[in-house]
Amino acid sequence: MKKTDFRTLQKIRLLKHSKLNFKQDFKVFKECLKIIKQLKAKNILIFIPLSYEPNLVKFRPILNRNCKLFVPFMQDKSLKIVKLRLPFVKKSFGVLEPKNSFFKAKIDLAIVPVIGVDKNLKRIGHGQGFYDRFFENLSYKPYIVFVQSIDALSLENLTQKHDISGKIYLNPYKKYYKKERKNDRSTYRTYSRYNGAGYRVFSRKKNQ
Repeated sequence: MKKTDFRTLQKIRLLKHSKLNFKQDFKVFKECLKIIKQLKAKNILIFIPLSYEPNLVKFRPILNRNCKLFVPFMQDKSLKIVKLRLPFVKKSFGVLEPKNSFFKAKIDLAIVPVIGVDKNLKRIGHGQGFYDRFFENLSYKPYIVFVQSIDALSLENLTQKHDISGKIYLNPYKKYYKKERKNDRSTYRTYSRYNGAGYRVFSRKKNQ
């Protein structure tokens, strides 16, 4: 399957899944909060969600206790980061953004929405390349976590070199954690929720 075909398929699934509930959002938020505490992250990039994306903004009172929150701001063909603050204004592609600001910060953790990911835990987005150019232009590499409202992992290699890679891919159903490569094999571990009773853990290994 080509990346464009996979993107189209996942967009259809996402649109059918557009009405998220608090429980699903909270599952994703809870896993993100664990990562924030583990990394002791202080400056965090999140996002103002579209209708089918996990809404982490609703948990900002909790996150603001120990962290500074930032969101993407579209600028030309790339992004910059601005403080998360009201009011929001609707911009291109129906995306909500706060007003522009010129505060500069080095982010420790970036929580990034996806349309899906491939077997290398590389991002498949809307195809505009905003996030790819943003991270390529950074002089440092923050810890990147991908989040989504459905489980959309492809077992194929669909991406190119410029597509950004995440350390973890979260959705309300599974958690994929990328491990180091060994002997040209791409390894990731999957934590699968079942019956609300914690995690069932197993590993998968796929040839590059």
